Amino acid sequence: MAFSYQKDVALKNKDAIQGDRANNQEVIYAPTNFTVASGATAVAVKVGGFVWRDATNPATQVAASTIGTDKPLGFMERVQNFPNYNINTEGTLEIPKGSEVNVAVKGDFFVAADASVSVGDTVYADPTTGAASFIGTNKTATDFKAFTSGSSGDMVIITTR
Repeated sequence: MAFSYQKDVALKNKDAIQGDRANNQEVIYAPTNFTVASGATAVAVKVGGFVWRDATNPATQVAASTIGTDKPLGFMERVQNFPNYNINTEGTLEIPKGSEVNVAVKGDFFVAADASVSVGDTVYADPTTGAASFIGTNKTATDFKAFTSGSSGDMVIITTR
């Protein structure tokens, strides 16, 4: 089989998975229904990161990467709408091309820290992958800030409240 098996066991579950909501407070979404870009050069969008309007169809499509330094449209929340029907592969945190998505513009979410994080740190978006980052070099600032602190690899909460 092509997938890997569980490698470790802990006494408690992990706090979250990238892109999960951090609480039950209201999430505000972009007022337009978007789909993930589906052109020949499009790629799937990963949850727990940021998206931009797709350059070829900005009114209705989003893309995980863009050329330029404009602010991202919003954050991709992890919503389990896309089951993995192939039992011989691992599930992914990707939303397939052409799928409908809700783009969060306000809310509280979990992301994996790529550096040490302090409360109030700015969250950046990698313009080539859409990944959330706390390292500002060659990245685009977002409206999100760190709500909790942590070390590289920890799950931290980001917020726009």
